[in-house]
Amino acid sequence: MTALQRSRILRSIGGMAIVLVFVSIDLGLVRVGGLGALDRELYDGRQRSVAPVLDERIVIVDIDERSLGAYGRWPWDRAKIAQLLDAIVEQGRPAVVGFDVVFAEKQAEGDDDARLARALADRPVVLGYYFTSNRGAQASGALPMPLFEGDAAKELRLHVTHADGYGSNLAPLQRAARASGFFNPFLGADVDPDGVIRALPLLASYADGVYESLAVAVLRQYLGNGAVQVDPRADTMIIAGERARVELPVSVGFTAMAPVTGAGGPDGGHFRYVSAADVLSGRVDWKRMHDRIVLIGTTAPGQTDLRATSVSEVFPGVEIHAALIAGALDGVLKQRPDGGAAAGAISTALVGGLLAIALPALGVVGAVAATSVGALVLLGANAIAWSNFALVLPLAASIFAVVCLGLFNLVVGWFAEGRARRAVLARFGEYVSPALVEQMAHDPVNWQVAESSNRELTMLFADIRGFTRIAESMQPELLREYINTFLTAMTEVIHSHSGTVDKYIGDAVMAFWGAPMDDDEHADHAVAAALAMQREVARLSAGFVSRGLPALAVGIGINTGVVRVGDMGSKLRRAYTVIGDAVNLASRLESLTRRYEVPIIVGETTAQRCRHQRFRELARTTIAGRTESVRIFVPGTVDGGDERGGHPTIPMPTSTPTNQRATESLHEGSSPGV
Repeated sequence: MTALQRSRILRSIGGMAIVLVFVSIDLGLVRVGGLGALDRELYDGRQRSVAPVLDERIVIVDIDERSLGAYGRWPWDRAKIAQLLDAIVEQGRPAVVGFDVVFAEKQAEGDDDARLARALADRPVVLGYYFTSNRGAQASGALPMPLFEGDAAKELRLHVTHADGYGSNLAPLQRAARASGFFNPFLGADVDPDGVIRALPLLASYADGVYESLAVAVLRQYLGNGAVQVDPRADTMIIAGERARVELPVSVGFTAMAPVTGAGGPDGGHFRYVSAADVLSGRVDWKRMHDRIVLIGTTAPGQTDLRATSVSEVFPGVEIHAALIAGALDGVLKQRPDGGAAAGAISTALVGGLLAIALPALGVVGAVAATSVGALVLLGANAIAWSNFALVLPLAASIFAVVCLGLFNLVVGWFAEGRARRAVLARFGEYVSPALVEQMAHDPVNWQVAESSNRELTMLFADIRGFTRIAESMQPELLREYINTFLTAMTEVIHSHSGTVDKYIGDAVMAFWGAPMDDDEHADHAVAAALAMQREVARLSAGFVSRGLPALAVGIGINTGVVRVGDMGSKLRRAYTVIGDAVNLASRLESLTRRYEVPIIVGETTAQRCRHQRFRELARTTIAGRTESVRIFVPGTVDGGDERGGHPTIPMPTSTPTNQRATESLHEGSSPGV
């Protein structure tokens, strides 16, 4: 397994660990409050974007500041409440009247309580009360009959919030009312931890009974003595009456999402508000109440019924009930299902798991793109669930999982790529040109040469002629300068022709083409480099001679063949090099330049592979250690350049050894350009 593969596997394992953490957050096994806050803020933002539309089916009679100013501070005497109710029922003739207030204390004066009880009797009125679960099981007033009791309530009690106390209406009032429902939203787990009301409980249990909320009780009366059908394992409550049948999607904690919109209150635009003072004085268009739902509540500051909701920090509590009732009638209630956590975990696992596997194999741009696509997929799926299926699903943990995966792979990849880049620079900086090293360093993961491989390359050997004689005639310091000048110039030429310097062997240079970077024209580039090297030798020689130093002459041998190339050596010292018979033949061809007194000799395979050079066959000769003779060539056909405008030809000697066999060009049918 290569280092690159190990790195990718480790990054994938790290990514999977990140996914597992966020799946645990989705499932509630790990608590991170900030992510839940982001999900709640997403829901709130969506609700705030909904423009309110006036719903004529519900009228709110508001015990507002003007009413308190006209008829005194709250609580009003029961006779005044009875007068208000009489006016609404007799003049407005609504389908149902719901009280978002509780009458828990007796009044000292007269028979006001009896007066209100008479006003409640035989009228479609729903009273309100509240449950408690954190006040030491205190109880006051009289509870209504439970909606479910006995065996019908037994299993249901396991799914709804349990209360241990209550504050209800006086017994005579409770008995006179047709129905009652609890109106408080704060029931333990049903409350969002930030205190913002987004949902109202539909049912709650006390003792052995299960009781209905104010909204459910009002809906039952409005629909015509509606019956409630509840399956504890289902996600829907059904209220079926003479007027219609309504389904309420059940959310976490047996609640229903209240679709509040606008700023709330008389100017909020969602519901029509009528001041209680105007009702008592008769300054009301009574037709607006006919066969409608009338809710009586208060918006006056100091009356403790202004709540924090997703759209406003100060929102009338009575309008929250109105919004839930209207949403149920319209069938537009959103649902925050019990299985939402599992859905979020599945989304995180699927998208995050795919990214954990894919990101380690991508570069920076690819990782950013894949991360963005993953986030967009999650956002799109969540939006579709919201708009098409009315589901409120968690999103923050999934998005953060994707972002963390992206950042993790970018950061770890940056460090890993940095190490790879340094490894490339360290490995190839001495072999190939700086331009090639820079190109390789831009994509270092593709240049992590872990093992050698067989590849067809072109090898070049260049050696100084008569170096022993030159060394004998020069001082060591001057000889060092002579050799360094030569090697530097040859290396620059090799690099400029995309070659790789394998090694310096005393006064000789070994180079090859076609590795580490692929080069389809490695033979052409090697021959072009040899011609350029000889021109540079001529220039250097003239400079040496002008300084009184020996002239410089170099023989170059070039051969092409399949060799083993890669990182090779011992445990103590390794190098990027080539080995094989084709390498040995290139070295032998360089030696033949002395015998044939030519500057460059090219092997037959090299001549066949070249597309942009022309050659003249020099001889068919034997090579030490080989049983068969080989054909050797020299580049070019005429002095000054080839017939195709290629590199200038190195001048041929005027005489050759007697065993040279000069021939015409390569046989007919050779590769093009030969």
